[in-house]
Amino acid sequence: MPFYAGSFLVARPTLQDPSFRQTVVLLLEHNAEGAFGLVVNRPRPVEGIPFPVYYGGPCQSDGLLMLHAHPEWLPQGESEKRQVAPGIYMGDASCLERVSGSDSSELRFRMFAGYAGWGPGQLERELALGAWVIVPAHAERLFGLAADEMWELLVPWRFPQPSVN
Repeated sequence: MPFYAGSFLVARPTLQDPSFRQTVVLLLEHNAEGAFGLVVNRPRPVEGIPFPVYYGGPCQSDGLLMLHAHPEWLPQGESEKRQVAPGIYMGDASCLERVSGSDSSELRFRMFAGYAGWGPGQLERELALGAWVIVPAHAERLFGLAADEMWELLVPWRFPQPSVN
């Protein structure tokens, strides 16, 4: 059975669950015990925080989760362990300190409140039903695409149709 950690799950138009309609999820973990990821294309305003926070999914997390594209923020030898997809790393409290003391407009990071989780076999069933498409993830896609355009730009079935006269 293939596992897809480090890939994007792109919701097909048939997926109408309000939590996942037109979403892109970065899978951080996927194994026989289930799957865990973050909805990466739904920014949401959070009062008092000077940078955007994204809706990571319907499951509550105790704090914020961070993804970033700065391997130099991590201790020596940690970047391989914390890389979740090419050029995308899980952050920690020390990474948050770097964000708060910098001009965040020049940094490549996203903060998330909540996460998406699937129990054993649940994601596999949804994939078999055609709810999701697997798309390779990398930093340029996550940090280079505008969140409100990401779903449309990543959906592989949206090719121009020839006109019929």
